Amino acid sequence: MPLRKKALITGAGGFVGRYLAEYLSGEEGLEVLGLDLKQPRPGGPWERCDFGECDIMDRERVFSYVESFRPDYVFHLAAQSSVSRSWEDPLSTYHIALVGQCNLCDAVRATGKEAVIHVACSAEEYGTVRAEELPISEDHPLQPASPYALSKVIQDYHALFCHRAFGLRTIRTRTFNLTGPGQSPQFVVSDFARQIAEAEAGKREPVIRVGNLEARRDFSDVRDLVRAYWVLASRGEAGEVYNVCSGKDHSIKEILDMLVSMSRVPIQVEVDPGRLREVDIPVLKGDNGRMLALVGSTPIRPLEETLADVLEWWRAELAGA
Repeated sequence: MPLRKKALITGAGGFVGRYLAEYLSGEEGLEVLGLDLKQPRPGGPWERCDFGECDIMDRERVFSYVESFRPDYVFHLAAQSSVSRSWEDPLSTYHIALVGQCNLCDAVRATGKEAVIHVACSAEEYGTVRAEELPISEDHPLQPASPYALSKVIQDYHALFCHRAFGLRTIRTRTFNLTGPGQSPQFVVSDFARQIAEAEAGKREPVIRVGNLEARRDFSDVRDLVRAYWVLASRGEAGEVYNVCSGKDHSIKEILDMLVSMSRVPIQVEVDPGRLREVDIPVLKGDNGRMLALVGSTPIRPLEETLADVLEWWRAELAGA
């Protein structure tokens, strides 16, 4: 009987990490080791996956885990993932991005094993794009407009450097907006859904406070995203970069209107100046042709279904609080 392939996930306790561990260990049958700063919530993938407490900045500990586990695939998700927080502490955002990734790639090199290293980057790297340049292809110039975006450019080019300089089998993805049940309320869909669920439960007044509603974003469901990550890691070309997106854009107002239409109580909307970003990209819409050439035209969850699932998750969370 052939040995099971092994996948190591950094940032495994986070939103995407939990779904990725669930998918890889379940649908694909891989042996999974997750690493993160602290033990995740019990249940879900952690009933059958191994987990280790590890700060990606701790070089010795990263080397130890990689050497003992010897993964076939590495999914590097650990990062400071909030755009707004990156403005508050840009230096830490850059430091985690570069030093953490150096630790991981150096550890893989030290094993001598030809593992695939998937580095999760972001469409925020593209910055502001003119309407005539949409949808955004992978060849578009990178014009980061926030410390978070710049940190992802750093990771992006470091991964490419490691491939060209050391022959590491790095795969880069530039993921556009994603959402799904269980996402932090730091992100717009989950934030709106939580406010609605709290209003329904009588935990707040029935008013949603919002930022810029005119921005347009390309949303994917995290459950579709993790399958794309696996296919790209397992079939993609080493050194290549792939947009991960739906290829469709929606205004934040459209997202809000859909969620409000699902509310069980009347909802009012108020603009909160504190929620407006210092720099906000008007439109992010991706060209997903390179991704689809590998992933194929598998069924994708409709946005309305995803939004309903996010709202139901928050209702359940508040009911169990």
